[in-house]
Amino acid sequence: MDLRKERNGDWIALASGIALIVALFLPWYGAGGETVTGWQALTAIDVVLVICALFGVAQWFFIAQQPTPAMPLAIAGLGAWAGVVAIILTLIRVIDAPADGLGLEYGVFVALAAAVSLFTGAWRSLGDERIRMPDGSWSRPAHGEIGAGVEVKTLRSPRPGTGASE
Repeated sequence: MDLRKERNGDWIALASGIALIVALFLPWYGAGGETVTGWQALTAIDVVLVICALFGVAQWFFIAQQPTPAMPLAIAGLGAWAGVVAIILTLIRVIDAPADGLGLEYGVFVALAAAVSLFTGAWRSLGDERIRMPDGSWSRPAHGEIGAGVEVKTLRSPRPGTGASE
């Protein structure tokens, strides 16, 4: 496990996934001095939100574990979609409370912020094409900016008639 491979998007996705799970234990709705948590107020959406949050944790874990970027990129791509699903489900619960007369509490807004951050972290990780070099430094993108492309090396042309380079 190499934590030096983690980019800022991976850390954002991890923190957002954990925050989304914690937000389910916070008060989401209240009336008359009593509050209910996300776990108590939601039926199936709470399980879907936990699954979405686990994509942030999985993204961080697979970046540190995998020697090649294929699996972490797939998880980050799925994590971006999981973030979109979490945003939509949380917005539905902000707009439509599960029962009449319930007021919104701070937990639903923490969950919404965590869902937006989950998407942001996964999207940021997908856009950062740098890789950790064997000496511990980061590769430089083609034009020197993150998101501009990967590092490009020029190869010599093959020798005539052999197909091998000189």
